[in-house]
Amino acid sequence: MIRFLSDIGYPSGFRLAHALILCSALAGCFVPPLSRVGPAIVPPMMLASGQVRGCGQDQLTHLSGKPFTELANYRLPGHLRVLRPGQGVTRDLMPDRLNAQVDGSGVILHLFCG
Repeated sequence: MIRFLSDIGYPSGFRLAHALILCSALAGCFVPPLSRVGPAIVPPMMLASGQVRGCGQDQLTHLSGKPFTELANYRLPGHLRVLRPGQGVTRDLMPDRLNAQVDGSGVILHLFCG
């Protein structure tokens, strides 16, 4: 049985305060589902200025099935992000970033820009 502090001798004003604290604490636990998050987009100014360049994926397709450490031998135009199984991924889009999806042993399954 739930008992409020006012039931054990606290003034009734505390009852409202405690209810508000409880509601605000529970509201902080809410996490919206990912399906409601919109897609990542490249700002139009970057597209128009020509700042967007490739990530080098098309020259590295031969690395599929090899350890991701092989990527250290190549000069990439942007950043590298290694995506391991079960890893959380941000939805930000960086067109010059190479994403290497690997399996549990570090073997490259898929290379893509973003």
